Amino acid sequence: FAMAQDIAAEARRGVQFDPPLGRDELATYDAIADNASALDVLGQDVLATIARELIALMRADIRTDWTIRDDVRASLRAKIKRLLRRYKYPPDQSETAVKQVIEQMELLAA
Repeated sequence: FAMAQDIAAEARRGVQFDPPLGRDELATYDAIADNASALDVLGQDVLATIARELIALMRADIRTDWTIRDDVRASLRAKIKRLLRRYKYPPDQSETAVKQVIEQMELLAA
C-alpha cells in the first residue's frame, strides 16, 4: 500500500509547478536539479523553466536521430550549454548537468 502511495505522489509531483511539468519535463527537471547549488541559486521555478526549454529543444531536434549521429548530438550539447549559461546555471556543475540531460533525453527518445 505504501508503495502505491509513493508512486501516486511521484506522479502528482509535477503539478506543484506553474504551469505544471509533464512527465518528460519533470524527469529533465530532476536531472538538472540534482545539483544542490543550482537548486539553491536558481530556485525551483527557474529550473522548471529550463526543463521546459530543454524538452522543447529535444522535440525540435527529434526529426533526426541525434542519439546516433555525432554531429547532431554535438549541436544539441552546444544548445544545452548555451541554455544553461543563459539562466546562469552554476558553471562548476554545468558539464555534469549537460551529461545528465543528454542521458535523460536518450531515455526519453527511446
